[in-house]
Amino acid sequence: FLKGAIFGMSSTCSIPDSARRMARLAGLAYVIYTLAGLYITFGPIPSLGALSEGGAASQPLEFRFRTGLLAETLLYTFVCVSAAAMFAVLRSVSLGAALVAAFCRLVESAMGATFIVIKYAAFSAALNPALSEGGGGSVVTLLRDVYGSAIYFLLVPMALGGFIFFALFFRSRLIPRWLSGWGMITYLIVGIVASLVVLFPALKAQVMLFFLPGALFEWVAAVWLLFVGVSPRADHQLSATRG
Repeated sequence: FLKGAIFGMSSTCSIPDSARRMARLAGLAYVIYTLAGLYITFGPIPSLGALSEGGAASQPLEFRFRTGLLAETLLYTFVCVSAAAMFAVLRSVSLGAALVAAFCRLVESAMGATFIVIKYAAFSAALNPALSEGGGGSVVTLLRDVYGSAIYFLLVPMALGGFIFFALFFRSRLIPRWLSGWGMITYLIVGIVASLVVLFPALKAQVMLFFLPGALFEWVAAVWLLFVGVSPRADHQLSATRG
């Protein structure tokens, strides 16, 4: 069914001005949440262990950790914005497939919000002296490990949603096919790698390089959607396929 919804049926798709504006909004959302992701990954955010051992220097460390929590909140907020904007653009190509893709990205955001709460619980346990007594350090370690490992679960719905969105772009030619094809390959790889890490946690330290092309693609896609946008009229005849 999904294959037929994305690639099936010949159609002519005229894109209204409102949809083109939503495409630029999607590009802006991509830029914002990618910047937030870069800060979370490479920014001066201390580890929970550093917070526990900070002593007199814990106040600036605590502030920097809170900036990381805020960045994660912005990230998943703008994932929702991008999902809504992409749905508005691609609903004329296939309403059902665009809805499935948007829902997958919303599931990603919901899981991300849950992980933020878990991370904040570990942060509070690391700072609260009462929780440091009687094995409180074990609580912090448990919550930190849950957050660090469970983050791979949200990459699966993210990958599925992203793959469907760019498959619809590929079908409609609203953006160049080299870009939409790159997106499909990128999200497919992310989904496969995340699934492997869930099944085989020992691979976690060896797979980070596979996510770098995905980060590069999201920057390219963000710049394209924001500054170039989508074709005002995607009137290329699409070859019919049978699912």
